[in-house]
Amino acid sequence: MNSQLIKEQEKLKLFKKHGYDMLKSRNFILAKAMPIQGRVLEVGTGRGYTAVALARKGIKLTSIDLDKKVQSTARLSLKTMKLNKYVFLKIMNAEKLIYPDNYFNSVISVNFIHHAKYPGKCIDEMVRVTKEKLVIADINQKGQRIMEKVHALDGHSHALSKMPMSGVKDYLLKAGLVVKVYRDVCQTVIIAKKGAVK
Repeated sequence: MNSQLIKEQEKLKLFKKHGYDMLKSRNFILAKAMPIQGRVLEVGTGRGYTAVALARKGIKLTSIDLDKKVQSTARLSLKTMKLNKYVFLKIMNAEKLIYPDNYFNSVISVNFIHHAKYPGKCIDEMVRVTKEKLVIADINQKGQRIMEKVHALDGHSHALSKMPMSGVKDYLLKAGLVVKVYRDVCQTVIIAKKGAVK
């Protein structure tokens, strides 16, 4: 296995040791988000954990990120697992998506909002390109503490969210979406639907 992927596996083990099982968390998120079908956009590829989880379910998607370096890790993971045919990776700013209104049936974003410089702009764009369902999941306070602890071990700090998940929920409600909130050990998951009846 590639040294970059070995390093990623070690980091996942470290997070799990501290109480944040990222892979189990992705499964929880996807279980709440299903069905995911049609055109799918992931905002915030990161290291590819969500893209891999979706591809394993046979879901084809476009995944965007601004960080070429972390997206290269995602690309390597997908290729190694022979899942790269499911995921089209693209470098793009989430504040200015190049897609037309209502282009994607579903948009999913996991652990991205706390990194966003202008989360409101990113959410506006996600809502704009979503035809049916928007899934936004991000770390809760426990997840944040674990992230800080693990990043501190590497001598790094971790981004603090400019908009809490309660703010994301309110933002989506004001945009006219029907919203459901689910909570896991380290995650808050928001499923928002356009034009849905409560």
